Amino acid sequence: MKHLFTFLTLACTAFISKPALAMEGSAPTDTIYLKSREKKVVEIREVYPDVVKYRSASSKSLNSLPIADITEIVYQNGSRDVFNALDPGGKPEIKWLANPAHSDKPDVRLNGCVLNAAENIRVEVNGTANPVVTRSFKVAAAREEGCVGGTLVTPQIVLNEGKNTVRLLADNSSGTGYSETWSIVYEKAKKRIALVVGNSGYQAGSRLQNPENDARAITQKLTGLGFDVIERIDASQGELRAAVAQFGSSVQNQDLEVALFYYAGHGMQIAGRNYLLPVDISPQTETELKVLAISADDILDQMASADESSQRTNIMILDACRDNPLSRSWTRSSGGKGLAGMSAPPGTLITFSTKPGYTALDGEGKNSPYTSELLKALDVPGLRLEDIFRTVRIRVMELTNRQQIPMENSLLTREVILHHAH
Repeated sequence: MKHLFTFLTLACTAFISKPALAMEGSAPTDTIYLKSREKKVVEIREVYPDVVKYRSASSKSLNSLPIADITEIVYQNGSRDVFNALDPGGKPEIKWLANPAHSDKPDVRLNGCVLNAAENIRVEVNGTANPVVTRSFKVAAAREEGCVGGTLVTPQIVLNEGKNTVRLLADNSSGTGYSETWSIVYEKAKKRIALVVGNSGYQAGSRLQNPENDARAITQKLTGLGFDVIERIDASQGELRAAVAQFGSSVQNQDLEVALFYYAGHGMQIAGRNYLLPVDISPQTETELKVLAISADDILDQMASADESSQRTNIMILDACRDNPLSRSWTRSSGGKGLAGMSAPPGTLITFSTKPGYTALDGEGKNSPYTSELLKALDVPGLRLEDIFRTVRIRVMELTNRQQIPMENSLLTREVILHHAH
């Protein structure tokens, strides 16, 4: 009974010590200071012996924080409740701020926070410590959230290939403080090359609204992902053939991680083969088209590696299954609707904006539905190649009410991640 009475007394004291609540709907004006040295400006609603309930400006529902995580609360009227006072005389407290888990460069600058008095601050990389006196090691008073009252430490370190371990250390009279050990994987940036073509302004047949926009957006995205991009907009027959030859030569003459071909524009199939149309041709028969247009199989042959030990991954993306722009001028046509299926050689992924035998939408917006979703998927760090195109397929099917169903033909032999998390 005595223990029960003591508990009830503490609970009531904790609850009553909280100042009067702010009026419903008022802006947050109370401040919670956390043991992590972060702070939250909120509206305190309830204080209990083990938890605080509050409402933030971005949420109308109540949120909870354990008392164990809180150092103190300063209320609107200036009064305060102290729960877990920090010990400024203790050994250094060290924590990492935002840092990469993966790098494609050997030199990386990190961010850490040292709390309490500290000296002999040093960074340890793979078991070897470098003292604060190194020129690449910066120490400054921290201003950003998460290191209030501490010292911001931003060492630049050199990584070995593969997995690296990093931690910060600092001393004072109370002892040595250690940060959590951080792991960073360093993989040398491998070369990537792409040929991106967007054909909109056809001289014979209907003009397409979006391929130019699609190609320019894909070029920008791939450049940001480390690709050297050859871009052609409204390519004539001569320009397209020259670009394909340049691309093929670059693919075969370099040690590449990825070779990628992207095409947006008119495409057709004839007798089971796919042809991509330059903007300046005007074939009157299928025979003429097979001579004047560019065969997708020929481009695939340019990308294929004669070296069986090659580690290169090839990607062909065809957002090209628009309606046949020339069929009205032909008296007979053995060409099927949309594009034909293609077999992928080993190490290759071929993607179609819609399944064989169907046509794709050019789109009412700035980009086609397929390329629009591809751009979004390429923004997501850590997605494997297969996951990127699976995500695109699901989203395009949803957006088009299943009128357009993208598909892939894959014979990939290794895992590829185009956008690594940094």
